Amino acid sequence: MVETSVVGNCILFIFVSLLLGFAGYEIKKKFSIPVSPILLILGIIIRDASPSMGTLGLAFKQIDSIDPHLILFAMMPALIFEAGISTDWYTFRKEFSQIVIMATTVVFLSALLTACTLVYILGYDFSWNEAFLLGVILSATDHVAVVAQLKEIYADDRFETLVQGETLLNEATVFVLFSVMMDSLTGAADFAHSISLFFRLSLGGLSLGLAFSLAFSFIIRRMVNDELQQTNLTIVTSYLLFYTADGTPVHVSGALAVVTFGLFMSAYGKTLISPSVEKYLHDFWKLVGTCMESLIFIMGGMLLGMHFVDSNSYLTASDIGMMVALFALLHFIRGASIFSHYPLLQNLGYGLDPKEGIVMTLSGLKGAISTALALIAYNEPLLDPKFKSIMLFFTTGICALTIVFDSILMKSAVRHFGMEALTEVQENMLVGVTTGILQHTSKKVEHLRNDKEFKLVRWDFVMKFAGPKRLLVQIMKGSKVGSKILKRHKDDSAEQLLNRYTKKFNLTSSALVDETRRRFFTTLKGIYWHTFESGHCMGMTSLKLINSCNKALDIEKNAMSDWDLLKAELFNPRVIKFLTTASKIPAIGRIFKRYLRKKILMTYDAAFTFITAHEEAENIMDQMEIDIDEEVFKDVMEEAHEQVRKCKEFLYSNITDCYPDIVVELQTLKACKCLIISQQKLTKKIYEQGVIKELEYKYLISAVNNNSKKIKKVLKTQMPTLSEILQNRFTKAKPEEIEEYLPEIKEMIFEPGTVLFKEGDHCLGAFLIMRGRIREHSSWVKQDLMIGNIVGAQHLLPEYAKNTSTATAITQVVVAHLPVQIFGNHHFFIDLFKEASEELLLLNKECFNLVGVKNEHIFRVVSHSVILHLMPGEKLDLSFGVLLLYGQISPGKRAFCFIWPKIKIIDVTHECVCLILPDQLSTMIQQLDSITQAFANYYIRSPAKSIKVNDKCKNSDLIGLNAIHKLQKLHTLSKIKIH
Repeated sequence: MVETSVVGNCILFIFVSLLLGFAGYEIKKKFSIPVSPILLILGIIIRDASPSMGTLGLAFKQIDSIDPHLILFAMMPALIFEAGISTDWYTFRKEFSQIVIMATTVVFLSALLTACTLVYILGYDFSWNEAFLLGVILSATDHVAVVAQLKEIYADDRFETLVQGETLLNEATVFVLFSVMMDSLTGAADFAHSISLFFRLSLGGLSLGLAFSLAFSFIIRRMVNDELQQTNLTIVTSYLLFYTADGTPVHVSGALAVVTFGLFMSAYGKTLISPSVEKYLHDFWKLVGTCMESLIFIMGGMLLGMHFVDSNSYLTASDIGMMVALFALLHFIRGASIFSHYPLLQNLGYGLDPKEGIVMTLSGLKGAISTALALIAYNEPLLDPKFKSIMLFFTTGICALTIVFDSILMKSAVRHFGMEALTEVQENMLVGVTTGILQHTSKKVEHLRNDKEFKLVRWDFVMKFAGPKRLLVQIMKGSKVGSKILKRHKDDSAEQLLNRYTKKFNLTSSALVDETRRRFFTTLKGIYWHTFESGHCMGMTSLKLINSCNKALDIEKNAMSDWDLLKAELFNPRVIKFLTTASKIPAIGRIFKRYLRKKILMTYDAAFTFITAHEEAENIMDQMEIDIDEEVFKDVMEEAHEQVRKCKEFLYSNITDCYPDIVVELQTLKACKCLIISQQKLTKKIYEQGVIKELEYKYLISAVNNNSKKIKKVLKTQMPTLSEILQNRFTKAKPEEIEEYLPEIKEMIFEPGTVLFKEGDHCLGAFLIMRGRIREHSSWVKQDLMIGNIVGAQHLLPEYAKNTSTATAITQVVVAHLPVQIFGNHHFFIDLFKEASEELLLLNKECFNLVGVKNEHIFRVVSHSVILHLMPGEKLDLSFGVLLLYGQISPGKRAFCFIWPKIKIIDVTHECVCLILPDQLSTMIQQLDSITQAFANYYIRSPAKSIKVNDKCKNSDLIGLNAIHKLQKLHTLSKIKIH
C-alpha cells in the first residue's frame, strides 16, 4: 500500500508540475515575463505551503528525498539531444574552434576564478574541491534559456550559432568536470586518476556517441514514413546511449555522447528521416524539452523553498547578500575569462569583436543544467551538509537572477550596440517589399468595394485598422529611418509616407550587390531542402547543395562561385580515374565500382538539382517586390547564369554522355520516389478528411510503404528498345503500328557543325537524339537539345511543309530520323501535338497574345495543361481558357488564337486540337487581367516548381531523362554517316 502511495504521489507531482509549467507559459504570454523565474517562484511558494496542502503537499514534499539519478537519466538526455538536433551544423563546424575554446578553457578558467572568489572574496571555508565543484556548476550555461533569449533579440545568425554552440558543448564539458570533481570529493579518485578519468570521459563519450549514431543510421534507413517508429528510435537511442555511457561499467560521458548524437542528427541524420516525419520529430522533441525544463525549474524552486521551511537549514541571512554579490561577480569572472582568450577568438571562425564579447559575457544564463547538477550533488550523502545547502541555494538563486536580469541586460546590450538593427540595404529592400504589399492591399480593397457581399461594410473602420496606411505605419515604427519620418509626418497619407521613405536611402551599388547575392543564396537553400522533401533529389545531395550556399555566403562580397565550390567537393577527375581503373581489378573491383556508381549518382543528382534550383530562384527573386536596381539585379543574375553554364557544360561532358546507365537509374528512382510521396500525401489527406477509416488507411499506407521498400531491391537498369521508346512517346498508337513503321526509322551520325535541317527548306521529318547535343535556333527559338529530345517535332505536324528553324550539331550526335510520312496515321495525331505544343506556342506567340511571356513560363503552363482532340459536334468548356493549336471551333475562331476564360460551353463545328489551361492559371488571368503577369505568377505558385516533369526536356529540364538511348542498339542494321 505504501509503494502504491509513493507511485501515486510521483504521478501527481509530475502532472501538477507540468500544469504549473503550462500556467507559467500563459503568464509569459500575458506579461512578457521569462518562464524560468516564474516556475522557480511557483516552486518556492508551493513547497513552503505544502504542509497545509494535504495529499498534494505530501506529493510535493517528496522532492526533499528525490534520487539524483532520476534527474540525470530521465531528463538530461532529452534536454541535451534536443539542443544538439536544433543546431545549425555548418555554422557550428565553421565556428568549432571558437566554440571549443568557449566551452573548455573559458569554462575551466571561470570555474577556477569562481572558486577563488568563494574562498578569498566571499570568505567561505570550503575546501578547494568543494569550491571548484560549485564553480563548475555555476559555469554551466543553459541552452534552452539562451536560445529563448536569442529569439527575442534577432542578432546575426553566425553570432547566435556561436552562443548556441557554446552552451551546447559547455553542457558536455561541465558534465565531465562535474563527474571528475564528484569522484574526487567522495574519495573515489586521486589527482592522477582524475586526469585520466577526464580524458576517458571525454574521448569515450565522443566515440560511443559516434558508434550509436552509425547504428542509428543503419536502422533508420530501413524505416519508411513511419513517424511513430522513427521518432521512437530517436528516443530509444538518446536514452539508451546516455544510460550505456553513465549507468554501466563503460563509464564515459553520457552528456558528450548524446551531444555527439544530436550533432550527427543535425548534420546528416535529418536526411535519413522521412521528409514527412521531420517536422513531427522536431515538434515532439521541442515539447519534451519544454516539459523537462518545466519539471527541473519547479523542482529547483521547491528545493530552494525547502531551505525556508527547514529548521535544520544551514543558511543565514548573510548568505542571501553573498548570493547577490556572487551573481554580480560572476559577470566579471565570465568577462575576464572570455577577453583573456580574445586574441584567439578574434582570429578564428567568423571572428569576434568587442561588442560581441560583451554580449557573450551577458549570455551566460544559468538554468536547468546548473539546477540539475546542484540537485545531484545535494543528494550525495558523502558531501558536507552545510556546503550542500549553500551550494543549492546559490545555484537556484543565481539561476533565477541570471534569467531575470541577464535577459534584460543582454537584450539592452544588443540594441545599444546596434546588433539587431536593419542595415540600410535591408531597410531599403523592406521598403520594396512594403510597396508591393501596399499595392496588393489597395487592389484588394478596390475588389472588395465592388463585391456585392460587402456593400454594408464600414470602410472608414476597415481602412483605419486594416488599410494600407495602418500597415505602413506599423512597419515604419520598427525601422530606424521609418520611425524618424513618422515623427515628423504622421498625418501624411500612405502614398506620401512611402514616397518620403523611399527617398531617404542613398546606397552604393556594391552594398546592393552583396545583399542581392545573400538573398539569392538564402532562397536557393530553401529550394534545395524543398526539392529533397518533395522527393526530387537525394538527402545527401541536398546537404551538399546547401553546404555550397553556406560557403558562398561566407564570401558573399566576391562574385558567385557556388558551382565552383560544389564541383570541387563532388568531382575530382583523379579520383574518378582511379576508381574507374580499380573497378576493373578482378575480385575486389566490384567494391570500387559500387563506390564509383555512388559518386556519379550524387554528382549527377547535385548538378541537375543545381540547374533547376537556380532557374527557380531567379524567377522567385524576379517576382519578389524588392527595391533593387535593375542593373544590380541583372549583374547578379549574370553571375548566376555563368555558374549554371559551367554546371551544364560539366554535366554534358562528364556525366550524361559517359554514364547513361547511372543517369537512367537515378531518374527512375526519383520518378518512383515522387510517385510514392504523392501517394503517401494523398492517402494521409483523405484519411484526415474522414473519407476513409483508420483500418482502410492502414491497409493503404502499408501497401504504399511496402512498394517503397521494394523499389531499390528490384530495380535493374535495363535499356529499352527503340520500339518501347516510341510507345512511351506516342501512347495512342498501337504497338503493331509502331512495329510496322520501325524499319523506316534510320539511325544517323552527324559530326559537330553539321546542319541537320535548315529553316525554309522542305520538311523531311524530325530527329530523336540518341547521343550528343543539337542546337535548334531561329528568330523565335534558341535551345540546346540533348539525349531523349525530339528536335523539330513541330515539322511532323500537317501545317508545316517547310522547316521553321535550323538544327546544328554541337557535338558528334547519333539520332533516329523520324520521317514525316509515317506520322500521317490518325493515332499519332494527339501525341504529336503534345510533343510540339511548346514549339507551337513559341512560334506563334503574337497570334496567341503571349508576347512578353517568358519561355520557361510557357513550358510550365504547357506541362500542367491538357490537350483535347475534338471532332464536330463535341462540346468544349471555355471556363478554363483555351489555346487553339489546330483547326477551328467556330467561325472566326481558328488555329493559333487564345480564347479568354468564360463560363460557357459550346459545340465544336470543325475538327480541332485545344490546349486547356490549368484552373489556377485561368483564375489568375481573370483576376489580373494580364496574361503575362498571370503566366509569371503561375510559374512561381504552381506545384512541382523545382523540377518540371514533362514528356520532354528543354535545356536543363530533365537533362538525360532518356540517356539510355546512347547505349541503345537500334533494330535497323544500316547506319548512315554524314560528314
